[in-house]
Amino acid sequence: MITPLESAGASGWLGTEAGSILLVFVVGLAATLIIVGLYALGIRFFAVGAPDIRVPDGDDPEGPTAVVAPRETPRPLPATMAGLVCFAGVAAAVVYGIYLVIPLFHGK
Repeated sequence: MITPLESAGASGWLGTEAGSILLVFVVGLAATLIIVGLYALGIRFFAVGAPDIRVPDGDDPEGPTAVVAPRETPRPLPATMAGLVCFAGVAAAVVYGIYLVIPLFHGK
């Protein structure tokens, strides 16, 4: 027999607790900020030592007078390693999220 929510002891809106909804929102927001931040930081580390765009003063950097100067020095090894670590963190977060969503991986 199905019992109404009131007699089952459920509280809150639609039988959920506001604290649980808030917790899911905060964890989702924090995870999003961390993953996007790691991705942006990884791109920034890989951009270290990138070619410069040189233009005369006051001209548009994307205009016809822009000249892309060749890279003067190779990207430093610490910047490359830091970029790889950032992208590995993003990949680990994505794989963990897939693990949490697919119940087959839980063995239940």
